[in-house]
Amino acid sequence: MKQNAKISSNPPRALSSVVGSIEVSAIKQLELYALSKPDVVSLAQGTPSFFTPDHIKEAATEAMKKGLTDKYTPGYGIEPLRVAIVEKLKKQNNIHVQPSQVMVTHGAIEACMAVFMTLLNPNDEVLMPTPNYASHVTQIKIALLGRSPTYVPMDETKDGWSIDLEKIKRAITPNTKAIIICNPSNPLGKIYSKEELEAIANIAIQHNLYIIADEMYEDLVYDGKKHISIGSFPEVFDRTISIFGVSKSYAMTGWRIGYLATSQELFNQIFKIHDSLVTCPTAISQYAAIAALNGPKDVVWEFKKEYEKRRKITVDALKSTDKLQVSTPEGAYYILPKIKKPVDDVALAMEMVDKAGVAVVPGSAFGKGGENHIRIAYGCEEEQLRKGLDRFVSYINKHL
Repeated sequence: MKQNAKISSNPPRALSSVVGSIEVSAIKQLELYALSKPDVVSLAQGTPSFFTPDHIKEAATEAMKKGLTDKYTPGYGIEPLRVAIVEKLKKQNNIHVQPSQVMVTHGAIEACMAVFMTLLNPNDEVLMPTPNYASHVTQIKIALLGRSPTYVPMDETKDGWSIDLEKIKRAITPNTKAIIICNPSNPLGKIYSKEELEAIANIAIQHNLYIIADEMYEDLVYDGKKHISIGSFPEVFDRTISIFGVSKSYAMTGWRIGYLATSQELFNQIFKIHDSLVTCPTAISQYAAIAALNGPKDVVWEFKKEYEKRRKITVDALKSTDKLQVSTPEGAYYILPKIKKPVDDVALAMEMVDKAGVAVVPGSAFGKGGENHIRIAYGCEEEQLRKGLDRFVSYINKHL
């Protein structure tokens, strides 16, 4: 542009009304804010403290040396990985599919976005038992052009959380298109019982709903509990999209590999969106994922054992104060204690960073029913976890 050229006085056109209706997730906001402060312990983002096991990294290195990672892969993922996923789904989830019904995605979050954009029209409604994963809320808002999901708050007691079937039934309208569940749950650590899943399946059949099941934490279940995939129920398989990944089970959050399994008809439509979003999953990460799924499971059990230890540390610390109502999580590595005194949980979370030196996530970020709660992730190293919990409890005791 010439130095003396006139600059237009007209302001830029307004941006999309959708982007104006959403915000960066509270999890990321708190994590980024914490990074800007010295000596803050983060119990906010659910990042495993462990490193990816060596045999997985070695497989990725070998694939790179062989020149297998330099070019685009098929958009739905390389065949050896899809075959490995098929075998895993059959053995672990009792979901029986062909490789052509498996789509490898750029993390489970991209799988969810592709599913929402495939299923939803702007006037549709999505039932969401809450509290539920905050990014699901944002993604549904994008798909619905700024409208929120239909929140169905769960029932909370000192012993845990349960779905209220009558609330779900009352929330259904002619526009209701789908129901989403996170099992095991982020942020609750709840595992859906077989009875709850059967009830959801019956409702979906009766009202012709799709079921979206985010099952990222399937391997992290405690106390002899069992994770059950709703996609294993034959009567709802054709209307269910089951979403998984290697991020949490194998400490591979940075590798960004998720996958989904569904009917061939739904797969064919979801692929159109997936292809436009990412072209294909990251090549080197797919070879790493093969090694994860086909390799020894000892690492998964070792991670789980350590998370169980950290869960006890967390529960014991939170139960040491009478300011909180605490239920022990059944899975994942999150806990959502309720603050007995009415508070602005968003303001409290920000105060915690500034005044207590610990980052946590406000419960209201996870939908209705999450207000007056705080989510704590106990996936970090034990030393950091103890330090963060001590700061959190001390602040609660002093200020609430």
